[in-house]
Amino acid sequence: MTDPEAVLTIGEIAHRAGVRASRIRYYESIGVLPAPDRVSGKRRYTPAVLRRLTVITAAQRIGFTLEEIAALLGPGKRPAHERLRVLAIDKLPEIDQLIQRAITVRELLVTCAVCDCNSLDQCRILDDALALDDQRSRRPTAHAPDPNPPRQSTPTTTARRDPRRRPPAQPN
Repeated sequence: MTDPEAVLTIGEIAHRAGVRASRIRYYESIGVLPAPDRVSGKRRYTPAVLRRLTVITAAQRIGFTLEEIAALLGPGKRPAHERLRVLAIDKLPEIDQLIQRAITVRELLVTCAVCDCNSLDQCRILDDALALDDQRSRRPTAHAPDPNPPRQSTPTTTARRDPRRRPPAQPN
């Protein structure tokens, strides 16, 4: 590093990147960031490390692990854009499963929002939730099949009830 003005301390990098200095040191220790030059024993960085921290943060937000990010940013036989393409293709099935799980959860929450059962002991929604989740993941259920069919997961708008209102108490 020849330009002394282009040399930044770990505190300056942390402040500009919006991360803690301990995170930067951790990234260095696991190889996601290269070890910086040192002057009098103190870390000194070029402004280029800010771009690398931005890439790391963006990659984490889209679901890449630090191990995957290290593979992306580290040395490799192929260019980084090709490694990114491979990582993205490998990540898509995982994201598809996450989306399916979110759809299932949403359907169950809609059903719970309009449930008018008087107690959880009578309510089959949670049992149906297990069955629906088992069907979606295509794994065998751990319990005997329910003789009662599951409730409709998406209620009609006319049958919808305000979930904030409690039903009137039933006399014993």
